Amino acid sequence: MSKTVEVEASAETIMGIVADFEAYPQWNPEVKGCWILHRYDDGRPSQLRLDVEVQGQAGTFITAVYYPGENQIYTVLQQGDHFKKQEQKFSVVPIGSSSLLTVDLDVETKLAIPASMVKKAIGETLDYLANNLKARAEQLAAGG
Repeated sequence: MSKTVEVEASAETIMGIVADFEAYPQWNPEVKGCWILHRYDDGRPSQLRLDVEVQGQAGTFITAVYYPGENQIYTVLQQGDHFKKQEQKFSVVPIGSSSLLTVDLDVETKLAIPASMVKKAIGETLDYLANNLKARAEQLAAGG
């Protein structure tokens, strides 16, 4: 599933927030902690540990981080609670003084959950993630 929102901030501001993994708890209350486990030779994070709590369910995820193109960050679950598969891609396209942020999310749960419930949960997660990221970017762009 995918969600696109217009953000009153530069692509650099938005990507700076996405790439600052250890600061995720500042704008995403579901993330309780994020640690960089490994880095590429250029210093960018290549593997993360995220401790989360979603709807009262705590979980820990180890994810690989990739940078497939300019203004794109892609994460792939390597190990974690609740999901067999979890892939996220953040993409930003500058349009004048604002930007279009697209968040793509693909998951497969470990438990047998009806597809309609999974789709609803992913939609809610995408809305939550995109809106929180948008609010943080616009706050920083406004000097906050």
